[in-house]
Amino acid sequence: MARPRMLCISTAGPVGQDIRRIRRLTEGLPVDCAIWGLDRTRSRRENMQAVWGRLRRERPELVYLEGTGIAAGLPLIRAARAWGQRYVVSSGDPVGGFFRVTQGPLYGFAFGIYERLLYRHSAGFIGWTPYLTGVALKLGAPRAITIEGGVDLETFRPYPETQRRSLRRRYGIPEHHLICGVVGSLKWVPRQRYCYGLELVEMLRYLQRDDVTVLIVGDGDGRPQLEARLPDGLRSRVVFTGRVEPAEVVDLLNVMDIGFITQTLDELGRYRLTTKLPEYLATGLPIAMSPIPGFYDYVYPAGWALPEGHPADPDFHRKLAVWLDGLSREEVRERAARAPALARRFGYDVLRPRFAAFIGDLLGVDLSEKVSSEKIGH
Repeated sequence: MARPRMLCISTAGPVGQDIRRIRRLTEGLPVDCAIWGLDRTRSRRENMQAVWGRLRRERPELVYLEGTGIAAGLPLIRAARAWGQRYVVSSGDPVGGFFRVTQGPLYGFAFGIYERLLYRHSAGFIGWTPYLTGVALKLGAPRAITIEGGVDLETFRPYPETQRRSLRRRYGIPEHHLICGVVGSLKWVPRQRYCYGLELVEMLRYLQRDDVTVLIVGDGDGRPQLEARLPDGLRSRVVFTGRVEPAEVVDLLNVMDIGFITQTLDELGRYRLTTKLPEYLATGLPIAMSPIPGFYDYVYPAGWALPEGHPADPDFHRKLAVWLDGLSREEVRERAARAPALARRFGYDVLRPRFAAFIGDLLGVDLSEKVSSEKIGH
């Protein structure tokens, strides 16, 4: 019997977290998987034409689309209407909500229509959070599953204390300091007046204790904005690493004492989880997180719900400083000890069989048992 054919498309390109997610979830799957990262140097129109041409030629039994970009989404909607092409969509953001918050109501309205069409014409939806899964069902996806962002538990792990201290010296951080950090793209969002790390930089203005260092891992057009907001007297308290290689991220997470995940409390931030969350937990890093559903479902009790407020609001920065001034090192150690156990639910040995069961049901074959048995045999 011929193996089913599945075309896996990453709209984010041939490198990065989306293509890694595809490879890890489909690993060992008894399906002929063709994995394709769209060429980001091409125009959106050129990629649309490339996707449409490949769909017409190959007619796979199923397409797995990681990301909701229109370069692949619009051709898939067209193919579903033309000859019944079946596809599943995997997403970590609410499409309409993302554009409404970052670009304005007109963009939000237009992409909200696209989002509804994409889900209604699909064979199923894979949400990175259960909240996105519920939204997709409401918008018309015929079936759905939640498969969160995964983590390589062999790579992301807590280091011994001696190694952590050595790494702190490498980055010029005083050994006795409490290190508050964030990892992510420092992309400035003009409508929000915000990028990752802003709340930590601004919080320092109001902080009474002098044993806190802020570690910001990543780069982007928001970095100059953050640097410009730092008074001269506080510059030594903030370490910018710039862009780092993926292998270095685990080292930097082990440098930190608290990982921050601050989201806007709106129709974008309430539904998402940063892809770094399972990596924070796996390295034994307690998380300070906005009081969105994801905190209570995935982080508690290995972290703290931050005060409510917009992360660009000075009143939020003052509240953040008051909270941090009262935080004891013993409490940090207690919550850190709980983090690795919570990370296990994000291991690919947990996620992959569930993914296989969902895809197998759509293809009409039992894939989950084969994936599980291969894992045991391995």
